[in-house]
Amino acid sequence: MRLLLRAAAGLLAALLLLAGYGYLEAARTPRLVEAALPLPGLAAGTEVSVLLISDIHAGPPAMPPARLEAIVDQANAVGADLILLLGDYHRSLLFPWPGRYRLESSLGPLARLRAPLGVFAIRGNHDNLWTNRIMGELGNPVLLVNASRDVGPLVVAGLDSAQYQPDIGKALAGIPDGRPVLLLAHEPEQGVFLAPPPRPILVLAGHTHGGQIRIPGLGWLDDRLRPYPCRRGACQDRGWTQFVTSGVGTSLLPLRIGVPPEMVLLRLYPPSGRKSGTEK
Repeated sequence: MRLLLRAAAGLLAALLLLAGYGYLEAARTPRLVEAALPLPGLAAGTEVSVLLISDIHAGPPAMPPARLEAIVDQANAVGADLILLLGDYHRSLLFPWPGRYRLESSLGPLARLRAPLGVFAIRGNHDNLWTNRIMGELGNPVLLVNASRDVGPLVVAGLDSAQYQPDIGKALAGIPDGRPVLLLAHEPEQGVFLAPPPRPILVLAGHTHGGQIRIPGLGWLDDRLRPYPCRRGACQDRGWTQFVTSGVGTSLLPLRIGVPPEMVLLRLYPPSGRKSGTEK
């Protein structure tokens, strides 16, 4: 009996230590991951830097207002040509934090984001029509719901979340042939339900959190429970070229283990301009 009690106490202590580590990891400053990718259609000699921020899930305990404000400052300091927000701005917890945390508190700080080519956003599965209204009132970021915006060197198109009514026809409507396109899609697995792309497109997505909790030695279990074809980084899926970021926040449990929070700085170049590569 004593042996069982000691074993149970040891297991409980290990779980508490793991949870403590996971919370500290979830609340840390996001690291900046850099990657370079070719973008078909981009003019020769042109390079565009794009900062990706996804899955903020603002709200205590892991994403309090002060941390969100610091993330906005960090993003602005990168100096990217374009900032793209890939959905899920409000908190999502398995055990709700006491008290109210308004959606305005999640979206208001994002109005301070600045980039020469603009700041654009899409909705995630945790966002709703109130997100449209509040972002519209703020004026920045510009929310793209099955719509696109030509920003000069390229076109940014936003696909609505699979939770609602994504319409790739509307998202790409009116874009001239040959124009380079970044398609923002919160859920990377949307490609499963779409025909191969009608033109060269780079899909930028979040949603997966990179798995969020990947305990060393048990990654295979997470892969079986959540079999994302594209979990994190650059990949190809059914003819779609994608880059998936694991994001800065957490969902359900305010823990990250093995998958630290990240922002991604993509440097896009013409296919004939340089060799591709990623740094993680």
